[in-house]
Amino acid sequence: MRNITILGATGSVGKQSVDVAKAYPDKIHVGCISAHRDVEALAEAANELRPEYVAFTGAETELNQVEKLLDYRPVILSGRDALKKACTCGQPDMVVLSVLGIAGLPAFEECLKHKITVALANKESLVCGGHIAQKLIQETGTKVLPVDSEHSALFQCLNHHFDTKGVENLWVTASGGPFLNWSKEEIEHAPLEKALKHPRWNMGQKITIDSASLANKGLEVMEAHFMYHIPPEHIKVLIHPQSIVHSMVEWEDSSVTAQMGPVDMRMPIQKAMLFPEMVPNPCIKPLNFYEIGSLEFSEPDIERFPCLALAFDAIREGTTAVYNTANEEAVACYLSASIEFGEIARLIQKSMKEFREKKPQNVAEILDLEQDVRNYVRAQVWDIRR
Repeated sequence: MRNITILGATGSVGKQSVDVAKAYPDKIHVGCISAHRDVEALAEAANELRPEYVAFTGAETELNQVEKLLDYRPVILSGRDALKKACTCGQPDMVVLSVLGIAGLPAFEECLKHKITVALANKESLVCGGHIAQKLIQETGTKVLPVDSEHSALFQCLNHHFDTKGVENLWVTASGGPFLNWSKEEIEHAPLEKALKHPRWNMGQKITIDSASLANKGLEVMEAHFMYHIPPEHIKVLIHPQSIVHSMVEWEDSSVTAQMGPVDMRMPIQKAMLFPEMVPNPCIKPLNFYEIGSLEFSEPDIERFPCLALAFDAIREGTTAVYNTANEEAVACYLSASIEFGEIARLIQKSMKEFREKKPQNVAEILDLEQDVRNYVRAQVWDIRR
């Protein structure tokens, strides 16, 4: 029986992690779950899973509501350090880190320091932590398992290793999002309701906007760079609207290994939560190759989707943390109708230029840089709106 903690249990990946846990009651015990805002969803998941610990990182004024909705009495963690405490409470064998954004970085560091296996759905932790996180992983020997479908696919293609010896290129696929066939001008002024209609995946608002701009694919390129220790020039992005092929490994002898699967995040989640076991997955419907038909592939257009090109620049310049934070803040401004869609990429680019010389040496300095970048983006948005 594995004792697993799910951080961010009320988000898209978190909810699907709960689904996977419920599908294997004889293999998985969830000892702790956390949420930031969704009190009702947190209570519902807790009442169903009965974890010994429940962490709530939202407003203290909502704590009473959490307690009222629970039909049993777990230990409730709250306050500024609740997420970090949740990493070690109950001595978990694994932490599923599905917290949104850079907020997951301190928890990621906490897991590494205590050598707790991480099922990583929070790509921002690795993107912002960069070489600092890499060093911690190497020093502690902590196992970090990918949950993103693309990185789970690469991990499978590499025979469940992170060694890229003999690899020529890693190919990461992208659906292309809702604006795949839109003109540059149309994308520039894209309305929010269109940006939130992803053709394949059902995700939260922020990641759906990232998919529309291909910033999400840029973050995945950064994650691949740090996770697989491979230079950016050997990471390729391929537009694949059907989302059947999740990633591919091109070997030095020109042969290619591809991983295919249904459009369902519960597949990579299950692989991480039960690693290294290979067991049937009752949560998903297997591929039917008689129904798939044709598969399409094309090169991404970085003129229409500049966020992707900026991601490669960020790796080379060492500004991946700046890219991530600037994008988070810009997307929040777009969601609140403060800027147009095209401004997202320009705000990222300006931020990377402004903070190019900043090279944080630890997590605390990364978080300080985060606040500086947020303040800068907000000031730029204020100027745009004037």
